Amino acid sequence: MYDSQETYFADSAAEWTDNPENVLRREPKTGDDAVILAAARPREGQERLTLDFLAEVNYPNGARVHVGDQISNAGTDYREQYARLRAPQYANRVHGRAKEGSDGRVWLQYWLWYFYNDYTLALDIGLHEGDWEMVQLRMAEDLSAPDLAVYAQHTHAERRPWDAVGTVGGHPDTPLVFPGRGSHASYFEHGLHTTEVWYDVVDGRRPAPELQLELLDDLPWAEWPGRWGDTPSRVATIDQPSPMAPCEHRQWDDPAKLLKDAVEHDVASPADAPREVTVERDGDRMRLRWDLRRHPNGATAIVLNVNSEDEPHTAPRAYTYDVSTAPAGQLDTSIALDRAKHYDVYVSVSDGAGVPSAARAVPFDVVRNGGFDPASILRAVGRFVAWLRGGLQRQ
Repeated sequence: MYDSQETYFADSAAEWTDNPENVLRREPKTGDDAVILAAARPREGQERLTLDFLAEVNYPNGARVHVGDQISNAGTDYREQYARLRAPQYANRVHGRAKEGSDGRVWLQYWLWYFYNDYTLALDIGLHEGDWEMVQLRMAEDLSAPDLAVYAQHTHAERRPWDAVGTVGGHPDTPLVFPGRGSHASYFEHGLHTTEVWYDVVDGRRPAPELQLELLDDLPWAEWPGRWGDTPSRVATIDQPSPMAPCEHRQWDDPAKLLKDAVEHDVASPADAPREVTVERDGDRMRLRWDLRRHPNGATAIVLNVNSEDEPHTAPRAYTYDVSTAPAGQLDTSIALDRAKHYDVYVSVSDGAGVPSAARAVPFDVVRNGGFDPASILRAVGRFVAWLRGGLQRQ
């Protein structure tokens, strides 16, 4: 159950190997140029990068696998790349396996792949290429049903007995997972979550389609030990680098180890999105207005998330505007709108501490009447009347 402003969703890991910008690289011990082992768009003499190229010991061309190998993205326009790439053959996947832990119990692990960790939706830290998240369920000793759930969250995890885990209506064996907006940390419920130095918010208003299960036991790439992205950690204990492969996480070999980091954390209701932030359609573009001079703790960013029900296979696009030095203003954005399509625009604000607000929906209907936008005409008339009144008052 995603947040209204989520931009990246749980998909097939093949998105990362197939993305046209990506290469499998190895940093050389000497020199400045990385060694390209394979590429999604190979040049002459290069191997093609696919999930099937990844291996545990040797690549198909005979090259030895190194733990330091990484799948790197040459670009930085991650939101646009993902919106272009996401298609039905990748969308809505979960990677699963069963594993016995050191506690002698059978655990069901579900690994979730996200194209990007976009925590800039709340605060400009923690951003990184690639994002592996996971939840796991401990089976009862008689294997009849789970008795415990553990959800991974950043450097920690949270645990709940199975009878306290929310499930899908009509499907009591299907647990609900609430991925944090942009960060994708897995939570048991919606709300504003305070963990370590992070603030995660998720409203759960965007349900996922049914996820297709891919069994990791059947996938040789699951034992590849490299890194899924090339983002380094910038700030110790706060930033996180691109993730290592699932098989490099300690709970891969022993699911019970994740219990050692299972903690409780506070859950609250996020603040409402300020009404002083408005968006409107101005013909083929979107106009943003704001006045956050009285916003508690100040405001650092406004986030717009643009969706269209007329584009069912297109990922939503997010746009972040830094308002830390401009607490009030107006902007004619570069966000293009098709006059023949409906849109839902979700608005939120992050305060000076990086705490995100809830998202408020602003629906945009199609533009009718032969291509004229009546709302724009009314706004123009209103501006003219205001100008005329101002002139009369000055006289």
